[in-house]
Amino acid sequence: MSAPQAPERAEAVVVGAGLIGMFTALSLAQRGIDVVLIDDIVHQKRSFKVGESFLVSTALPRTIGRLDTFLDEECFVKLGVWFTEGMEGAETFAPRSEWSIAPLSEHTLTRQSEDHRDHYLFQSAEDKLWFRCLAVDQQIVRPEAEDEIRATVRAHPHIRFLDSARVVDVHVEADAPNTVSWADHDASNTGEVVADWIVDCSGRNRMLARKFGHAVEKEVIAADGFQTTSIWGQFNDITDEQFAPVWEYRDPNGGSTPRDKYTVHLWGEGYWIWVIRLSKDRISVGVIFDQRTPLPGGTPREKFFGLIDRYPVLREVLTEERLLEFRMYRNTQYLTDTFVHPHGYGMVGDSSSIIDAYYSQGIGLSCQQLWHLTNVIEADVHDGTLDHAYIDRINRNARQDWLMIRNMLREKFTPAIQDPRYFLLTHLMDLVVLWSTGTARSDFATWLVRTDGETKREGPRERRLRQRLSKRLFYSRSQPWAWLPPETVQRVQSHLQRKIAERARWRLEHGSEVPGFHCQISIARPLPRLWRVFTAGAKGVVDVSPLDQIAPAALRRPSARRPLVHRIPMSVNTRLKWVLNLRTHGVIGILAYGYALDAADTAVRKVRHRFSGRRPVPVPVPDGGAAEVSAEALPPTATTPS
Repeated sequence: MSAPQAPERAEAVVVGAGLIGMFTALSLAQRGIDVVLIDDIVHQKRSFKVGESFLVSTALPRTIGRLDTFLDEECFVKLGVWFTEGMEGAETFAPRSEWSIAPLSEHTLTRQSEDHRDHYLFQSAEDKLWFRCLAVDQQIVRPEAEDEIRATVRAHPHIRFLDSARVVDVHVEADAPNTVSWADHDASNTGEVVADWIVDCSGRNRMLARKFGHAVEKEVIAADGFQTTSIWGQFNDITDEQFAPVWEYRDPNGGSTPRDKYTVHLWGEGYWIWVIRLSKDRISVGVIFDQRTPLPGGTPREKFFGLIDRYPVLREVLTEERLLEFRMYRNTQYLTDTFVHPHGYGMVGDSSSIIDAYYSQGIGLSCQQLWHLTNVIEADVHDGTLDHAYIDRINRNARQDWLMIRNMLREKFTPAIQDPRYFLLTHLMDLVVLWSTGTARSDFATWLVRTDGETKREGPRERRLRQRLSKRLFYSRSQPWAWLPPETVQRVQSHLQRKIAERARWRLEHGSEVPGFHCQISIARPLPRLWRVFTAGAKGVVDVSPLDQIAPAALRRPSARRPLVHRIPMSVNTRLKWVLNLRTHGVIGILAYGYALDAADTAVRKVRHRFSGRRPVPVPVPDGGAAEVSAEALPPTATTPS
């Protein structure tokens, strides 16, 4: 073994050179911060990796990550997210419930023409890069994407990449620089880096959370017993012919769209399956199940392929011969109490917390999280200002954001998922949360496009944008409820989700049927016609898809109804701005209307049932499934490492 090298000085050390680690290193370097990036990628097996889907989160990858051309030329456009329930055993798509969200509207995006540049909204956009950052989602091929970013990292003058080293220890002290000790793969070379900040992007290894005792998921899970397991595989030799025409959806107006070009969520009782088509003839498929209702089978492969076998629409496509990589994550959910610590360290991405692949939130939330952390580090390193209020805000709001995503999921793993009205209302409630950050995400894309991540390029407007985003770029601090404490927002959301699930389970238990539904939401079609599910009979499927509020007359189908907004003379861009600004409040109003009708209708059904003399059919609910997690159930944010 060679003699240890003299300690190296850096302003920040990033541990882990995966997707998020490289984005973090580049974000810091763009601010003029000297970064040492440490990860032994030389001796790592090339991995296809889980986490292939960008949802409204391509702004930072396209700008700071320099992936704009790669995404457009090498990756599939993600048409949106598609949710179904009731597909077990079905040879064709005929689910009880079907809900989809698309960033772009249906016009021109089909299996034959998936280029976003053909879309009328893109063609009318004043800033094409900004539009792609905000509205064009992608399904990425991970190894190839990481190759692209790695080349950008190596070329950056403010980054030194130790690509065959691994971190063996870290030392953190108050009011003193931190130290990172590293060694080569075979320990033939060792060294130390003295740095102002350490950022852990080591993924599920969770180096800093484990070392300093910041992992707090056990306290959360103990409150309600809800923990999940994920099993994932990536497959090769996948073509359009294996999906068309079975996966094609044809709407009542004669249009069609390929479900398989969305991120598809197939829901069943106690589990869901994701399906993500990728370029290079690959596909990512994952299974997530509640540990209280485990899947049958002894090994992870038996569980995975046993469940896939229940879905004829997947059975013939996913064979073991096509399997490229296969993994199981025993405990999917975990949480840290500290995302940023005033002693000069932070945790980003899977090294801090993860909840579920639901809505493809992982990469997007990680990009927002690293942006907040970069603001804190830059102010400390360049100005000598450690913003404790900002640190506390990040830790407080990021924790509540994690709980809000968990609230979206928890009741969906119960039998309530089989009730179509619950399926509609719970996803509508999710939409309120997801769209609540629409203005902040738009501002985020604007700031990144105009500055390229460099604060020295800010003008007065960009500085104001960054200041506003530092307070609003969180689900729990979004504009509609920014005046409320984030803990209150999270508890209200949890309560509402629990109540609609309770009513759904009562209907299932007592044989009280509601109609199935289909709904497609997009930027241009934001407000579902919810009243239809309350005026239809108990049988059949009701289409509650909204009317297009933006499309110019030349693109509207002759049979389509004309909404009132089209009678107001205004340009497509002006109409788009109005829709983006008002859609969240509109969806909140529709949700309140649907929630009240659901409560009233179920109350009437209970009265009728009481006098009918029917006996209920028990519907099992996992133990603890209805428990809420309050802010008081979590430990306070840590201030001192153990």
